[in-house]
Formats: sequence, structure tokens, C-alpha cells
Amino acid sequence: MKVLIPVLSETENDDAFIDTAVKGASEVLVLVVVDASPKEKFGFTTAFISKARSVMEEVKKTVGKKKKTCEDILEWGDTQSKIVNIAMLRKVGRVYLKKQDNQYFRKLVKGLKEEKIDVEVV
Repeated sequence: MKVLIPVLSETENDDAFIDTAVKGASEVLVLVVVDASPKEKFGFTTAFISKARSVMEEVKKTVGKKKKTCEDILEWGDTQSKIVNIAMLRKVGRVYLKKQDNQYFRKLVKGLKEEKIDVEVV
């Protein structure tokens, strides 16, 4: 199964989260979405691209140690629509999200489920 790990915070490089996300996966896609619009404080804005790339590289390194194929993707735009588009275009079996406690995260999870995306919050 192919899985998608969107980097939405600075905590996706957690070993326990990665272990859960890649268990049974044949391929892992790590996605960073840079949202240039300042309307919502969610995901990464242009000022934090460097930190997002750093977290993404740490995730890739950990996934690589588990002998899984891993690809990184950097996209610009709306976080939810980019996750949906990548999941559909790449035929992803499941999207793994690192749990956050804020309204934007809850809205994202709800939106992904409405789009019929298989989401697991860890």
C-alpha cells in the first residue's frame, strides 16, 4: 500500500508516528504544502519553508532506515486541496496525519473524509 504523510507541523519526524504510518506500506510519499495565503495559521507559510524541508528530510531518513521507498513532494497552495490531489493522482491507500489540537486540523480531517480520503490520525 502507498501512504502519504503530509508535514503539517514540526512533529511528523517522531519515530513512533513514522513507525505507525509506514507499517505495511510499500511506498511512502512525504508532502510539504506551502500555503502563501496568510488567512489561516496552518501548515507552513513561506517564512518556514526551511523548517518544513528539515522535518521532511528527517522523515525521509527515518523511513529509509525501515527499507521503504520514499519520495518527497513540495507543493504550493491550499493544504487540503493539495493533499486530496496528491492522494488521488498517486493512488494513495491512506493518509497519515500527526494529531494536532486546533480548529484548522479538525476542519482538515473533516474535509479529507468528505472527499473520501482514507485518513488515520496518529
